[in-house]
Amino acid sequence: MWIVDTVSERDGNVNRLGGWAGVVSVLSTNAAIAGATLASSSFAWGDHALSNLGQPGDPVATPVTTLLFDGGLVVGGLVGLLFSYTLWTGSANLVERIAVLPLCVALLGMVGAGIFPYTQPLHGPAAVTLYLASMVAMAVYAVGNALTGAVRRAAGTVGLVALHVGIWWWWLSGGGLSRGGLAIPELLGSLLFSAWVLWTAHWHLRGPRAADTDAQFQR
Repeated sequence: MWIVDTVSERDGNVNRLGGWAGVVSVLSTNAAIAGATLASSSFAWGDHALSNLGQPGDPVATPVTTLLFDGGLVVGGLVGLLFSYTLWTGSANLVERIAVLPLCVALLGMVGAGIFPYTQPLHGPAAVTLYLASMVAMAVYAVGNALTGAVRRAAGTVGLVALHVGIWWWWLSGGGLSRGGLAIPELLGSLLFSAWVLWTAHWHLRGPRAADTDAQFQR
């Protein structure tokens, strides 16, 4: 019994660590991006992409902005992988567990976008992977949540995904990726993903599947 209790306590501590890793990932990444925009005297939301801040030699970039932006993406993505472990072990069904796979892909895309600056051939695919895979992860996790009875939470997540898709549709329909100000949809999409990570981390940190007010599922 002592061994079982010890293992259970250890697993609980690891899961809590993973939950807090999600919080740290969001806060550190967004703080780094905000810091990079403030550190550049020539960055303009209506003219540039966020990735301009991480490209050495770009007119809006400085050594400080490249360190903050690229480093923030790498650190945030790696720390976020610990959060994915909590979602994996805390999954209530196969669908929720499947959602962890695109989440990991999205986080690796975040790391890749930081490792490969704006003009590198792999930067674009990494950034697209981050946004697309994050939406897939959120949508699949919402389905898994609904299957457990957490209908309101599932509906909220679907709403975030729909808003994310709508933002990119609005942006692309107005001129495509080549138009100035790509930083605007990039930031909005990032904030929506961040909101979901914080919400989901809070859900797991509060206890075993007991956060949603309409969820009837009990472990």
